[in-house]
Amino acid sequence: MVEEAMQTSKDQDLENFVISDQGQLLQLREKYSIQCLQILGEYVEALGPVLHEKGVDVCLTLLQRSMKEREGHLFALLPDVLKLICALAAHRKFAALFVDRGGIQKILSVPRINQTYMGLSACLFTFGSLQVGAKP
Repeated sequence: MVEEAMQTSKDQDLENFVISDQGQLLQLREKYSIQCLQILGEYVEALGPVLHEKGVDVCLTLLQRSMKEREGHLFALLPDVLKLICALAAHRKFAALFVDRGGIQKILSVPRINQTYMGLSACLFTFGSLQVGAKP
């Protein structure tokens, strides 16, 4: 009887990992790509390639698109996008470009929901801590 319960539990766990359609697979790919970039973004060696590939514009586009997601996916990527911006904003050059392109206004327009509180406060703290444009 215990063995049957464990098998049922395993089957139910596997149901969570079944990808039903191509759209869901693409959304997972995008989510994991953003998470990977967030981890890499903390390293100074990643800054050059990020800036070369227009990373500021990509982040702004991801942020804007994440806020316009349809109701069924209710801001699924938004917390990850905020973490990515926060990681990259630790680099002064990225932060300066992000601010110049209106990124702070976009961050301030992020909906205040449970999923975004931590990312919003981390981003605002990071930008507030940097003295962009000031000479040390």
